[in-house]
Amino acid sequence: MNAKEFVTVLEKFDHIGLTAPAGADGDSVGTQSAVRELLLQIAPQKRIRIINEEPCPQRYLFLPQSKYFEVSRDLVANMADAPQVMICVDGGANRIGEATTQLWDAAKTRGQIDHHAIGKQEGYDFRLYDPQAAATTEIVYRAVLELGLKLTPSVAQAIYMGLIFDTGLFKHSNTKPETLQIAAELLRTGFNHTETAEKGMLIRSSGALKMLRAVMNSATFDVGGRYPWGILRYNDFQAAGGDSDDREGIIDMLFLTRQCEIAAFYFEMKPNDWKISFRSRGHDVASLAQSLNEQGGGHKQAAGCSLKGEESEVLEKCHRAIRLVLES
Repeated sequence: MNAKEFVTVLEKFDHIGLTAPAGADGDSVGTQSAVRELLLQIAPQKRIRIINEEPCPQRYLFLPQSKYFEVSRDLVANMADAPQVMICVDGGANRIGEATTQLWDAAKTRGQIDHHAIGKQEGYDFRLYDPQAAATTEIVYRAVLELGLKLTPSVAQAIYMGLIFDTGLFKHSNTKPETLQIAAELLRTGFNHTETAEKGMLIRSSGALKMLRAVMNSATFDVGGRYPWGILRYNDFQAAGGDSDDREGIIDMLFLTRQCEIAAFYFEMKPNDWKISFRSRGHDVASLAQSLNEQGGGHKQAAGCSLKGEESEVLEKCHRAIRLVLES
């Protein structure tokens, strides 16, 4: 459906919840932030809430709407106050987390705003979907134009955050001429784009640097350098003193090496509980991630999945699957 039809669905509801898959990134945070402000432009009397399994990651707290982020577990104790509508952005509702799923299941209707080509697309009553968009926030930008809404500096900043995250500061292959034209229009609103890029993408904590050192010490360059990979074990993660958000960008250090075709970063969040990220040149790692776990997916050249098991078991399973891709 188009943006006008999407908004029409919401007219008869007074309490709307926005959510996203657990492990929020710049596109999901930017989309939720922009959509909340835009829906309040349309209907300021409604309750528009951002509700996720986890708090807003620290790196995005500079965004004005971040102060409205709520944690699902604080709401499930009073389901009578649950949103009538839940909208999942930038990914599938199958990955929103246990507490958030309770709110999702209790909703009267459920929607999605997304651009991922790989992932479950059923189970939604209404959708804004464009797999050609560079980021989910690009879909939001086009909705602003279609609905004639005001592109405020804070909305523009949130949309820009999603664009720079999913395009890797406009260096990934999903960057199109139209992407840069949208960015130019966003910059005209006057928000601080340097601060947005630095805080949202580049600044690292001391814990993040310690994590990076541990990963680089473990870095292995398999298949003649075509498959570089690194691992952050739970004990090293704890010793670094950072948080899970500090892993952002680590995989780029592996990916941006000569001969690399597929890079992988294995992150043990808890003992035997793994978050795996993939980057590629010319290979479909979204399908690869989904083959390892049906809830995995993402973009063709940037994707991920979760696996549980002993380190040797997880690595063997992934190594085998990646080598099959490289040999095909």
